[in-house]
Amino acid sequence: MKQRGLRPVLAGVFLIVFAASASAAAPEARGRIFFLMVWDGLRPDFVTQRDTPNLYAMMHDGVRLERHHAIFPTVTMVNAAGLATGADSGSSGIDGDTMYLAPLLHPPSAASEAGAPERPASPKLDSAMKRAVFLENSQLLAELNGADALNGRVLGLDTVAQQVRRVGGYVAILGKRGPTFLFEPDAASAPARSTQSAPSRAADNYLFVAEDLVQPPAIASEILGELAALPERQTPAERADALMTRLAIEKALPSARKAADDGKPALIVLWLRDPDQSQHRAGLGTMPALEALGNCDRNLALVRAAIAAQGLDDRTDLMAVSDHGFATIRIRVELAELLVRNGFKESADSTDVVVAPNGGSDLIYLSAQKFPDASSRRELLQKIVNFAAAQEWCGPIFSRESSLDPRKSYLGWIDGTFSAAAVGMFNSTRTPDLVISFREISDLDNSKLTGPANPAFVLGVNGQRSMQNSSAQLVHKVKGVVYADPGRTTGFTTGMGMHGAAGAYELRNFCAAIGPDFRMRISDRSPTGNADIAPTISEILGLPLNTGPRAWPTGRVISEALSGGPGVKATRISTMTSRLELQGMAVVTTLKLMRVGDHVYLDDADVKHIPLGHSP
Repeated sequence: MKQRGLRPVLAGVFLIVFAASASAAAPEARGRIFFLMVWDGLRPDFVTQRDTPNLYAMMHDGVRLERHHAIFPTVTMVNAAGLATGADSGSSGIDGDTMYLAPLLHPPSAASEAGAPERPASPKLDSAMKRAVFLENSQLLAELNGADALNGRVLGLDTVAQQVRRVGGYVAILGKRGPTFLFEPDAASAPARSTQSAPSRAADNYLFVAEDLVQPPAIASEILGELAALPERQTPAERADALMTRLAIEKALPSARKAADDGKPALIVLWLRDPDQSQHRAGLGTMPALEALGNCDRNLALVRAAIAAQGLDDRTDLMAVSDHGFATIRIRVELAELLVRNGFKESADSTDVVVAPNGGSDLIYLSAQKFPDASSRRELLQKIVNFAAAQEWCGPIFSRESSLDPRKSYLGWIDGTFSAAAVGMFNSTRTPDLVISFREISDLDNSKLTGPANPAFVLGVNGQRSMQNSSAQLVHKVKGVVYADPGRTTGFTTGMGMHGAAGAYELRNFCAAIGPDFRMRISDRSPTGNADIAPTISEILGLPLNTGPRAWPTGRVISEALSGGPGVKATRISTMTSRLELQGMAVVTTLKLMRVGDHVYLDDADVKHIPLGHSP
């Protein structure tokens, strides 16, 4: 993750110039196949010879990225955008699984008054006009990407898949709805109610399959029936992942081979639902979570066998990566209700202050109509920060604007916060007013949390109350627990799995690769991150530099992992600290950073409550 918070950031910066390659000109596109396999929510310490023998063997035969990092906030859609574009959340414009986009949208009446054609009714867009919306839905994303809404700007940047298509290559995106859309927002768009339609694609040029959308239409009928038969929340997600893997092998690989034979690049992205789905619902270290690891591992074995059987070993690079790590819910925190209880928000569903729950982090938006000037916004934001920072459940807090002190530009304009730019979140139109990351406690395990017999708690408008623990029986304990706000209607409880925060177990995710363009049998201990994947794919496939109006990325080419690469990069470790004094106590928050050149990776966070007069 490339961070830009340690130097001035121009307001309104949304587009960035590609500068990842050291060469002045990129090589010509070539007949390589890159197969990106995403194991949603895989922690590095869960890859073992016992539970994932095929992935374990692959990472030891190829290159293992030992210090790989998710992009903060550590949720799926943020990291999908980063994997697809090579950008941090500020540049991609995606800063949560759940976002409040109403300020960017216009109701039909407003469009009509402006002289534009009135927008037809759309339940999905109308919902987005009123509340924060969950983005893991292809149909919603297609609506948002249409001319009636964001006009092709769901993402602020072009994707590596779009780059492949521009040079006449083959693209196949298969798997979990939501993140798959972000790789191919044009080709994956449903028929639009707008003047702009998705580009026409030949059936042998691309393939898009998510649970809620299949394209091109010529092949949809034969796949939609199988998708309709899938259970909605099967845990483990064995059938859904097996189907997507089979389609990748039977449909995508032969087409990718044809493209490679013609000297064109091919990109296949296979996004598995597990182990994320099973870890969420059953909990880490439970039998469903362990079964999910085994299922994903068998799918990897099938992919590798198919690559070999089709004689593609010499021109196919295979990478297995996760979007984020995981921790165990300690207590469910209903932040919106707590803000109401303390007088900072009118009601749980009011829009004066909107809370978008994202598990380990919450995004907070203030109404421009209710708080029209900087002083009124700052006053309320400081009250919210003072309240949250004093609680045991609070981790680091980030505010939209940066400090005016040039010596401390990494701090936010609200006391006790870091600036959004310091972790690559600043976006002139989409950044929330506050991002509250909940506290991860890395040295605690889930032995007293996971399992139906353990107590479960929720903290809300009526204080702390108990509830039924809905996690599965624990098989073996797992370190890393987090306070979290999954949302009132999600059914998550103590003992289940969660992510989204700025703790080590959520920031440090898995990545390994094997193939003709990667070094063999090495461990790369240079810091890397999900934003580095797209530029690395671009380098391998020989894609031209993307210098257009939606240029990317902020990530770097992981050159030390490539065949003939320069070796391990020099690494520096540094920290940033904020301090807030409250009622005889200092809240000291520290962010740990890893650096390679000017690329910065958020590695961990720590919060200490220190009585005034005591040394930290």
